[in-house]
Amino acid sequence: MTLLFKSTAVLLMSCSIWAGSAYAQDRQSVSFRADTLIEADTTVQGDLTIPAGQSDAKFPAVVVIHSSGGYEDLTRKPYVQALNKAGIATLELNLFSRGNRPKNSRMNLPHTFGALNYLAQDPRIDANRIGILGFSHGGLLALFSSSKEENATYSGGKHKFAAHLALYPVCWAHLASAEGKNPVYPKSVYTALTGAPVHILAGEKDVYDAPDSCQKFIAALPDEARTHVDMTLYANATHGWDSPEDKSYQDPAANMGRGAYVRHLRNPAVTAQSLDFSQQFFSRAFAEK
Repeated sequence: MTLLFKSTAVLLMSCSIWAGSAYAQDRQSVSFRADTLIEADTTVQGDLTIPAGQSDAKFPAVVVIHSSGGYEDLTRKPYVQALNKAGIATLELNLFSRGNRPKNSRMNLPHTFGALNYLAQDPRIDANRIGILGFSHGGLLALFSSSKEENATYSGGKHKFAAHLALYPVCWAHLASAEGKNPVYPKSVYTALTGAPVHILAGEKDVYDAPDSCQKFIAALPDEARTHVDMTLYANATHGWDSPEDKSYQDPAANMGRGAYVRHLRNPAVTAQSLDFSQQFFSRAFAEK
């Protein structure tokens, strides 16, 4: 544990240069069927970016999942750029628009595993080197998809994510699952993990959780599962420390599910650290494959 204190149907294809970057890449909007064992016909939409440059080798890839702020939340963009610069393809899922968060994250598991299946079938992508990166609501999916049970339920174990990185993933919900107190995800979900590395980036001042919620979640895991999970706790960081701008709102899911007023206070220093960590985490995980 690291503690830091104080398809199928292509709708649009274009080659573009992102603002703030000095490189070009293939970026395409895609729409495809989830093709999972459960809810196989669920439509998944997103933006797929293949890094610039020619290579005989297949690209590693990361599924990137936005927060409850919807696809309009651009927090993910610097992370996508950093991954692309490192030679990693990205598939940014468009799960919902602002204000349309589903009742629970399980409703988006078909999209999550559907994206894994979709990338695994792309001849440009290495099926054994597909990771997942999620923010808040997306972080919930990044963690729950590490479950061996969920992987078998949706993909039959045919494919699995090679690395899971969750930023401020509302740890109290995972702790409740590990303790058998989550009505949506039973205790069996965290009985065993797929074995891929899992890392949590959390903020010490995140009002969704108690300061030690993520540590308690990891401690509640069975011994073998715990060996695959690590975390970094950033001091003086709120939920959404890397948001493009400060913001605040009321959310019934905050304060351990009791509801609270949430503030995102942008922290450039922590943002730089989490960006660097993300790129290194996936590069290291893929290099080991």
